[in-house]
Amino acid sequence: MKALSAKLPFAEQRLYQVLEVLPLGVAIIEKNGNYSYINQTGQNLLGADQVLNLVSEHTAIAYKIYRAGTNQIYPSQQLPSVQALAGKTANADDLEIYRQGKAIALEMKVIPIFDDSGEVAYAIAIFQDITERKQAEAAVLAEALEQSEAYLRTVVNNFPLILWAIDKNGVFTLSEGKGLEGLGLKPGEAVGQSVFEMYGDLPEVAAAFRNSLTKGVPYYVTATTNGCTLEGMANPFYDDQGNIQGMIGVSMDITARKQAEDALKKSEAQFRRLAENVPGMIYRYILHPDGTDEFTYLSPRCREIYELEPEAIIQDSQKMWSLVHPDDSLAIQSLIAESLHKPESINLEHRIVTPSGRVKWIQVIAQAEQQTNGDNIWDGVVIDITQRKHTEQLLADYNRTLEQQVRERTIALEQEIWERKRAEDAAKAAEIALRKANLELERLATLDGLTQVANRRRFDEYLSQEWRRMAREQQYLSLILCDVDYFKSYNDYYGHQAGDACLKRVAAAMRNTLKRPADLVARYGGEEFAIILPSTAIQGAIAVAQAIQKAIKLLRLPHIQSQISDFITVSFGVSSIIPTHNLRAETLITTADEALYEAKKQGRDRIICV
Repeated sequence: MKALSAKLPFAEQRLYQVLEVLPLGVAIIEKNGNYSYINQTGQNLLGADQVLNLVSEHTAIAYKIYRAGTNQIYPSQQLPSVQALAGKTANADDLEIYRQGKAIALEMKVIPIFDDSGEVAYAIAIFQDITERKQAEAAVLAEALEQSEAYLRTVVNNFPLILWAIDKNGVFTLSEGKGLEGLGLKPGEAVGQSVFEMYGDLPEVAAAFRNSLTKGVPYYVTATTNGCTLEGMANPFYDDQGNIQGMIGVSMDITARKQAEDALKKSEAQFRRLAENVPGMIYRYILHPDGTDEFTYLSPRCREIYELEPEAIIQDSQKMWSLVHPDDSLAIQSLIAESLHKPESINLEHRIVTPSGRVKWIQVIAQAEQQTNGDNIWDGVVIDITQRKHTEQLLADYNRTLEQQVRERTIALEQEIWERKRAEDAAKAAEIALRKANLELERLATLDGLTQVANRRRFDEYLSQEWRRMAREQQYLSLILCDVDYFKSYNDYYGHQAGDACLKRVAAAMRNTLKRPADLVARYGGEEFAIILPSTAIQGAIAVAQAIQKAIKLLRLPHIQSQISDFITVSFGVSSIIPTHNLRAETLITTADEALYEAKKQGRDRIICV
């Protein structure tokens, strides 16, 4: 132990030498917030002439630490150092400092170190320059944004749309889309121009822009310019203080739709005027009780609609019925047959085939009246609605086209959603794999590579942990130190590979003998092992040592170079104590070590307890 004590200052010196060459900044922060140590890398990052002792809450101001991407000093209570001194391990990767006019991104992790009473004694800070990593992340994000922008541009440039944006002064900052063709503009040509100058001849448009930019109301305007009718929709966008910074919107070229609507309105207006002024063929039709019929009057427009002289139809009504389209003839005949019993007013549309072979749509409107002699009379008008039907067909075709476009767009969106979901699933799978790998690395870091039991690092951590726990619970903590007898002679005689195999089997026997999850076997060094037994008094510890001794003897590992046995044997030193805050865990190690020394002194292959 004296030799161990003599090595401690040397080990501390070596530790600081290692810290000084680390590519990471390392600092020790005392409980009062003062930095008692900062390695060379840390000083270079923070500035060697600025390494100050000050209250931790003032660190951000003193070192001019900003929140990344802003000109704001990092909030003191959110600093990792402040949180660590409050007892919480803290991480931050959004710190930014400036050195020689250059922004440096910092990542910092601060870990609180507790004393035996559970109070924060000091904190260890680890920080590094992550500027390149942040730049790489920004590059990846920029690439993704470029891809999204390219996709959006493809959509905009293939539909009659205009995607635009203006700043708070009404100057275009974005102008893209196929719809610009209708205005005689190219993509981007309007950028830099003022909407108030471009649309100065459209007061309602300029007023709507000004209203949105000053009051924040949504923009919705339909206007016609250069023969192109546009329907525009937009919303203002704001900065962090709630100030309007501009507008983002979309305009759709609805010229064709507007023309179709105007044509339909015109057709309907004409139809109303014609109906009011009886522009169609006026007629009187009589159906006699015996089933015979006749037309007694047909206006001159009969020639336009039926391409027949009115007199010819008056002489022979069958000339009229013979023009009814074959597909509509049965419905007309049924209507006439029903009217023999109950005459009703008519508003009927059907087709006719004129003598020239033209197919026309006509609308028949008539009022019915039954005479005392049994005759049923219809006075009405026949209107040529062929053009209206044609317009309706155009609109139906246009609607089908729109529906097809919507279906195609829906399929594209579903594909995009599926691909995004697949990318998210892949990212989650990668995250899970990384988490598993980190857990495996953490497990491997605490195992001895040869024997696959806990290594010295894990032994030290676990002993410290259980020492504190047993101190709180006032329970016994026992320690067994054991050493393979004459192992150097074994190695010299059988060789190092055999020696390694021997240590593996001895370690496995120890591990298999322990029954409780809380018990830990560790390789203490070389051929020396240690067993930590929480909540175990000296009698229990001796029983465990005896069980291990028996298990190793049952292995019957030959050792002809041993001075006490023909097989491998082990010497044990056992100590047990109830930890207190006035004692240190090293006390338990020292007493176990002394007991092991006594076991060897008394002839080895035995158990000595203190």
